[in-house]
Amino acid sequence: MPPSESYSDRILQDLEANENGFFQIENKTGKAYLRVTKAGAKGAKVELKDVISRIKLFGVENYDQDQIKRIIAIADGRETEIGNWSKGTPEDSYVDISISEDQMQATLILHPPKHGGALLTEHQLREKIANIGISVGIIDAVIVNCIRNPEFLTPTIFAKGIPPIAGRDGEIQIYFRSENKPHLEEDEHGRIDYKNISMIQSVKPDVLLAEKIPPKPGQDGRTITSDLLPCQKEREVSWVVGINVIEKEGKLYSRIAGRPVLERNGEIRVDEVISLEAVDYSTGNVDFPGTIIVEHKIGDGFSLTTNGSIIINSSVGKAFLKAKGDIVISGGFMGRGEGYIESEGNIYAKFVEQGKLTASGSIFIEEASMHSDLSAKDLIQVSGGRGEIIGGTIIAGNTIVCEKLGAIVETKTKVAIGTPPELLEELNRMRHELVEKEVTLRKVQLTLQKLSEQASKRELKTEEKDMIGKLKDANDKYTSLLETIQKQFDTALGSYEPSKTAYVEVRREIFPGVEVSFGVGKIYRSTLNSVVGKTVLQLGIDGNVHAERNIPASER
Repeated sequence: MPPSESYSDRILQDLEANENGFFQIENKTGKAYLRVTKAGAKGAKVELKDVISRIKLFGVENYDQDQIKRIIAIADGRETEIGNWSKGTPEDSYVDISISEDQMQATLILHPPKHGGALLTEHQLREKIANIGISVGIIDAVIVNCIRNPEFLTPTIFAKGIPPIAGRDGEIQIYFRSENKPHLEEDEHGRIDYKNISMIQSVKPDVLLAEKIPPKPGQDGRTITSDLLPCQKEREVSWVVGINVIEKEGKLYSRIAGRPVLERNGEIRVDEVISLEAVDYSTGNVDFPGTIIVEHKIGDGFSLTTNGSIIINSSVGKAFLKAKGDIVISGGFMGRGEGYIESEGNIYAKFVEQGKLTASGSIFIEEASMHSDLSAKDLIQVSGGRGEIIGGTIIAGNTIVCEKLGAIVETKTKVAIGTPPELLEELNRMRHELVEKEVTLRKVQLTLQKLSEQASKRELKTEEKDMIGKLKDANDKYTSLLETIQKQFDTALGSYEPSKTAYVEVRREIFPGVEVSFGVGKIYRSTLNSVVGKTVLQLGIDGNVHAERNIPASER
């Protein structure tokens, strides 16, 4: 078995295989001699046109082109006489070298020999370069090629200086979205839900917010004459540690749950409270762990969710608010049958119209609750202004206080008082389910209505006709579901054992059409005439509903 080739052997073989052919024309006592060497297996052969071009350049006379072809074909490396040199004194090849003004580049121009003068050798060329003072960035491959395959009178760059590499300044790597731009995501159908563009970002406690990336040293440069070119020095970076942020080993972490903020001055902090001008398509739905303050409008269909509180400094329309803390609405809540507000604390509003409110604490309304569903584990109080409860379903675990209950037009108003917490939770769950089903049903009905209107104007496509059938089925399905859930809701509402300390206080008037439930078989229904004056409804010692009245003097 032959011994394996060494690495050096393979390198030499590769060099030999890639070696280009070479030719040289020399003047010996007035005669021109040509020497041609073979190219390696992968190298470039000597071309006739290149040899003829140099023969003419050197002024060789009386040469035979066919002889030149034969010499090139044989390429045995031997010198062969090919003609005579023209008259003139032999001049050796020489080189001109120029250096750029910034001393970062050097160029050579190789001049051909004349009348049989000698070609410049590699040693001579390198010596000339050294004598000029060039010692850095010399490109050896260019030097070798200029000697082996000279391109006369052609400027050739053979040396380049080493430019300095500036140091990289330290930087702060931010791990939250600090730019105030919307984040748009397409669903599987390529649609963008503009209400969920995630403008408001939040973090939990102990989340990495930012870290310092250390500076990277630069590297000095050199001119081709070896003069030093100092690099730009790197700089440390500094930051401003704001509130609710902890610094550990060059990293910043959130101390609390809240909104991370990067200020223009480099301050990084976490805000417990977020203040928004409005909630609309510019912000999308907001899901934030701290307190949310909205100065102006909340667009229809948008939602706010938080582990803190929500403060609205205006009115709210068909929106969805959910907070673990309190919800405060400076204006009113006009839910139009779809808006829903849920708080694990208290809810405060100036008025409510066609809205649904659920509170684990209490609900406080100043002016009126009109055709709305209110549910609170503790107290529902409508007073301070008109203090009216008109229509809807009102459920409280302990107390309901208002100025007027019902309306002069005998609007049906249902009240349940003394509901135990577990029942209230189940009622709230069913109410939430009712809201979801009602929203879906309205969407189905609206789409069905639009298609039906189009059907009266044009012939519908097959898929549109099929869609009408499916929508009708969905309409029937959700209508039936709503009826079933509502019946279960009404049944639960009248089948509980109430708190014996619960009561309803109406300070001015109870109108006909009002029904107050204290649980199983314990119902108060208003008379055909209004009950004027302060009235307190509560269970007596006998377990029955009693109405204690404080009749004003004008009515006695």
